[in-house]
Amino acid sequence: MIFIVLTLLTGLSPLEMEHAGLLPEAGAAWGTENDLPGQVRIMGRLIEEAIYSGDGRRALLLVLELQSVHSDNDLADFWMARIAWTTGLSEYAADELMLISSSDSWLLHRSRGLSALFREDGETAVEELTISIASASTSRRAFWSAIDLCSAYLNTGQYEEALHLSRLIRVHYPGDAFGDVMYGLCLQVSGQFGESSRVLSTVDPSNPAAELMARRIMEGFEQ
Repeated sequence: MIFIVLTLLTGLSPLEMEHAGLLPEAGAAWGTENDLPGQVRIMGRLIEEAIYSGDGRRALLLVLELQSVHSDNDLADFWMARIAWTTGLSEYAADELMLISSSDSWLLHRSRGLSALFREDGETAVEELTISIASASTSRRAFWSAIDLCSAYLNTGQYEEALHLSRLIRVHYPGDAFGDVMYGLCLQVSGQFGESSRVLSTVDPSNPAAELMARRIMEGFEQ
């Protein structure tokens, strides 16, 4: 009921909430409309954000919840492998990702790219993740592959490429908290500490996963 009231008060549709980054609210609003694709999309985004912030337990609970209403074994295996990575099992995660043989080109190449990244093979990661971006069927899928590609560029020491891509992400996904976090990280690695601190310290607090990741990045560079 509270989400219905929120929708009425703000005048925002579920899709507008989603674009504004109000993910729990958008998910609930999609639920009131019995829109399963909308709910699945929101759940997937929350899972990605939990994994990136290192919250494997929350990501696992979300994957199990999503699987109970919408089963996608390849995608679930992909997320489970990355959840293992958040616990420090990099080799295991890399092996599991290579076992994914999805007919979805985006997922296949993203899995291979992240597997290479977890093995510190940055060049292969860059190649596979670039293909993944080109294969993305939605703008949100392209977003996650681009975030991954920034990480691969950083891994190979291609800091200018990472910074340029992170700027493009911010242009194409304005206001996205995780785009801001990646931009802040690329600024930091590129030596632009003041601007990095400004960007990371102003990450939207309504996205706790992104805010946590930004705080960890700032703390890491202060040590």
